[in-house]
Amino acid sequence: MYEITGIKVSSRPPTLGTITDYYFVGRSGEPTTWVNKPQGVEFVRKNPGSTYVSGGGSRAYVEVVEDGARSYLRTIGNSSTSDNLLSLPIY
Repeated sequence: MYEITGIKVSSRPPTLGTITDYYFVGRSGEPTTWVNKPQGVEFVRKNPGSTYVSGGGSRAYVEVVEDGARSYLRTIGNSSTSDNLLSLPIY
């Protein structure tokens, strides 16, 4: 299980489309590492339900938005905005 705890972006203001890297923190013994967008998309595509973002006491799982060569990650909607990718620290 991975928690994404930070992002890198190519421009500001950040959007889901400008995220270039995700900080994957292993929560079940997996390694902690930065992964680029294509790697993150491929991992989540192959391992649905394995990656989440938390914040404000809630958790949102991450899914792939299929957009051809420009596929990207987003959190599955819930009642909170504090647990989405754009609420994470930007490095």
